[in-house]
Amino acid sequence: MSKYINVFERYTTTCPLCGEETFHVVEFTYKTPFFDEILVISGKCTKCGYRFFDIYNIKSHEPVRFILKVKEITDLNSLVIKSQTAVITIPELGVVIEPGMASSPYITTIEGILYRVLETLEVHKEENRETYEKIKETIENAIGGKIVFTFILEDEFGNSLIIPRRKENLEIIRLERNQKSKKNNNYRKYGG
Repeated sequence: MSKYINVFERYTTTCPLCGEETFHVVEFTYKTPFFDEILVISGKCTKCGYRFFDIYNIKSHEPVRFILKVKEITDLNSLVIKSQTAVITIPELGVVIEPGMASSPYITTIEGILYRVLETLEVHKEENRETYEKIKETIENAIGGKIVFTFILEDEFGNSLIIPRRKENLEIIRLERNQKSKKNNNYRKYGG
């Protein structure tokens, strides 16, 4: 096992989907560069195939916004650790991935996220074929490095991270909770 991974728990429990005692869970910590240690919980039911995956930051962090200018094809290989509470926005492509039940945590690259967007888009292609083709072409051009775009990752709990291929393209903005508007999750920028 890697010096960065520490598996500390393996167990079988009841599957939340099929109710059988066939849900195998592995819990481990992973030491990430620049980000401290994260807890990863992964589970799979051997009977029905249900999967679960979540990432938790072991240390608490302040709200943060990462802004990465994707200018070259190498920037697409920047690593993204996205928690369930993160919002991803790519303004030039009209992409917004919001937190919620359908927004699972994952570790991937920016290119991987663009492929996820294409998969989601595929489900809706019959709704408006012309719009689908236009958006699909734009995202494929982004994957091919033909479009410069801005990738924004914002996490109100600070549990997400971008590890860029080229650090000079990344801006990190520390956010703080606006004392008057905690209820509606508004944040204001501070520092840099």
